[in-house]
Amino acid sequence: MSENYDDVKVIHYTDDDIREGNQHMLDDVGCTWEQLQAQAEEGRFESEQARDVWLVISSFEPATA
Repeated sequence: MSENYDDVKVIHYTDDDIREGNQHMLDDVGCTWEQLQAQAEEGRFESEQARDVWLVISSFEPATA
């Protein structure tokens, strides 16, 4: 049986879109990429939200965060 995916919308994000989204998440937790990275290295995040943001954006190169 074949699946019909005609109703699936695909969204393509640019590098700028990714950078903007990452910056928005950093702004939400009130820290910079470097501060969040330091929290991760220490294994002590200032909040659960900061940890969640790290889990999302840590896969990106620091230049894109």
